[in-house]
Amino acid sequence: MKIIKFDPKYRDDEQKVITFRSLQTTELSLLTNLCKYKDVNEMICENTRDIEKGTIDIFTLFLGKKLIGELRVKYISDDIRFAEKDKRAYLYAFRIHKKYQNKGYGKFLLENVLDILKENGCSEFTVGVEDDNLRARYIYEKYGFTEPIARIKESYQGNSYEYDLLLKRN
Repeated sequence: MKIIKFDPKYRDDEQKVITFRSLQTTELSLLTNLCKYKDVNEMICENTRDIEKGTIDIFTLFLGKKLIGELRVKYISDDIRFAEKDKRAYLYAFRIHKKYQNKGYGKFLLENVLDILKENGCSEFTVGVEDDNLRARYIYEKYGFTEPIARIKESYQGNSYEYDLLLKRN
């Protein structure tokens, strides 16, 4: 597990230290602080299985002991447009708690995740972005996710999504 202390200029008003690290399976219930799940147990079981198999990591930001951000990475997928072992990684579920948005935390999280993936040999990265999420699209394009490679329709826990899958080449 890689732990990086956040740059002190990004400390919050209470001067608590921000840390970046992988989330452990015993901590998966903390994700409910960032997203409402219809079936929390299903989410925990699914992510536990994928973390233990080594197909995903969940990178996080903590403010003291409080989870304030996450970015998940899938290393292996049945669909190589998303992820291909040791070559392409799929970044998804990129969330920063509303109270901590627009303070540089998302940038810090994304940059550190990309650095780790590059260090581990990934040369391509994909993200999915919905049409109405202009803010996310702007951020991803700023970081080089500019090549649309697919239009994806899927559902998770009863919610349907349609989005562009964007590629960034290193």
